[in-house]
Amino acid sequence: MAFHFTLEALLCFRQSLEDRELLRLQALLARRAALQHELEQLWQTGLNLQEATKRAMLERPTPAVEIQFAMARLDGFERQQQIIRERLHELEAAIREQRSRFERERRNREALEALRDAQLRDYRLAQRRREQAQLDELHLLRRAAAVRCNLPNA
Repeated sequence: MAFHFTLEALLCFRQSLEDRELLRLQALLARRAALQHELEQLWQTGLNLQEATKRAMLERPTPAVEIQFAMARLDGFERQQQIIRERLHELEAAIREQRSRFERERRNREALEALRDAQLRDYRLAQRRREQAQLDELHLLRRAAAVRCNLPNA
């Protein structure tokens, strides 16, 4: 008789829950990476604008309207960066919560796997004992048959 874990369906279900939570966590981590990249791009764009404005002011007289326009654009970059930082902060909280969900599902699955492994060990031990008992019985039967063959007929 082959080993059968009675909670195999539950184990598969737990694995699917863990996989689902992992996918959600990975999606949040990808979103965080995208926001960090966007933040870096905004920072670099702002830095490039500052450098270009400084160069232009050093090379020739720059009208005040151009300087104001550059400053307004820099302010816009700063506001966008602040919005992204706030979203990142919120996202970090969501990542912590999702990581916790994933870890909980992983522990649930691992608990069932530990139970299955313990049952499998018990099954194998019982199987070895049955096999040993059969071998012992076979040995005793052979020994008894040998003894009967050596006895004189009565």
